[in-house]
Amino acid sequence: MATLAIPLEGLTLTAPQPEMLSQKNVESVTGIPARVFLDTIRGPGFPLPVTKLGKLRLVQREAFVAYLHARAGDPASRRDAEADEGTRVAAVLAAAGLEPVLCARTGRAGAENAGRALHRPRRNRKPTHD
Repeated sequence: MATLAIPLEGLTLTAPQPEMLSQKNVESVTGIPARVFLDTIRGPGFPLPVTKLGKLRLVQREAFVAYLHARAGDPASRRDAEADEGTRVAAVLAAAGLEPVLCARTGRAGAENAGRALHRPRRNRKPTHD
């Protein structure tokens, strides 16, 4: 009988992938941050079933990865979705008597301009005397 010593650096332990993804394990499995995962599964038109257990949100791993691959492979659908969102935002602003202010650099409503898009212009104030 012989004893064989194997250094720990020489061992690789592989655990099976989880069947379900949640905000707790999604980053370690897919590299997607938990906030992005939650925003994605809560977004309008998310096609996969989401199981709710308290605050935990679960989706099947294989289906979610397939969904991500489908979204990544179809840039035209992303452009269409962004255009639809821009149209809806413009309609809401127009109903309030406002208009979007576009960012000169990107041509889109930017965070630095968002406040101006939501406020009516100030009226002229009377000058104050010192």
